[in-house]
Amino acid sequence: MLGLATLRAQPSADKPIEFPFKENDRVAWIGSSSTRIGVWPKTMQFLLETRHPELKLTFGKFTTGGGTFATGLQKMDEWLSPFKPTVVFFNYGGNDAGAGEKGLPKFKENVAESVAKAKGLGARVYLLTPQAADVRKAGEAPAERRSLYAKTLSELGSEKGWPVINIHRPLAELQKNGQKDDDAYTILHDTIHLTPAAYIAWGYYQYDLLNSPPRASTATLRADGAIVAVKNCRISDVKASAAGLSFTRADEILPILPPTALPPRAHVPLERLSPYLLQIDGLKEGGYTVSAAGQRLGDTTAAALAKGINLNSLVLDSNIKAPWDRLATEWWEGKNLDQIGKTRWTFDVRKK
Repeated sequence: MLGLATLRAQPSADKPIEFPFKENDRVAWIGSSSTRIGVWPKTMQFLLETRHPELKLTFGKFTTGGGTFATGLQKMDEWLSPFKPTVVFFNYGGNDAGAGEKGLPKFKENVAESVAKAKGLGARVYLLTPQAADVRKAGEAPAERRSLYAKTLSELGSEKGWPVINIHRPLAELQKNGQKDDDAYTILHDTIHLTPAAYIAWGYYQYDLLNSPPRASTATLRADGAIVAVKNCRISDVKASAAGLSFTRADEILPILPPTALPPRAHVPLERLSPYLLQIDGLKEGGYTVSAAGQRLGDTTAAALAKGINLNSLVLDSNIKAPWDRLATEWWEGKNLDQIGKTRWTFDVRKK
């Protein structure tokens, strides 16, 4: 059976942050244009709602489109008094960085006042560093200023005891590694904003840096039809034959992938943070096709199934749409999971 310990992130160079969310939390995303664009907050919400539905979180996004910590200070009472957040994430600094070194004292002052104000409203506060850049598109000086402000915010958080999510570091690594793979690769849509896929990466990195507890849906069966173990799902209607196995799987959590352009899987923990696991021991040697709801997911082997496979990896390897992609798309377009309905898939694992 796949060990969940192997699904955890490597230790960050920054101080580890305890998973911040509690049941019925009201989460406010506050920030500039990247927050307004909304892909990273939506990715975070997707990950939290599909993997942690028991938390019953409520989300609010607050932004003027651009802005700095000074902007957030001016608008905070108007934004947060009606919403009454219990958790606040600040995503400013990219525009603040335009002031360069001379702007650092005021930047620190505005950060401190923002943290104090949000805490005064009863919220737990988390700070996000500015994003990284592709120097070729952003320009060397602007990219360096953003790096400076990310470093300053991280150091200020360490000094004051404020949790800071250093999103700059993994995005910079994504740019470096993606460019190694393909020199044309870029995380930037323009001089400052990310591509949609890079914003998806941001959401995954942030979820990981928040030390989110591993949430896997796991089904372990034997070739004779015996149900060995399940976690966060229910198995029924198992039918075994010489050709393979079929069964119905009802998932209680949904560790699936977003239904949109995805970042490079080699450099973003898409699959590690999406453990949708299936293990079947005792199948006859050879190749097998795995299908769900009558739709082929991909091909694998008896040996791989005996060790356990991630169905998300199988789908990505096959470069196809899974039947649960429709569910993910409906969520992405605005429906909540209660509106979409429960998930039940009939799986077939057949010898090729």
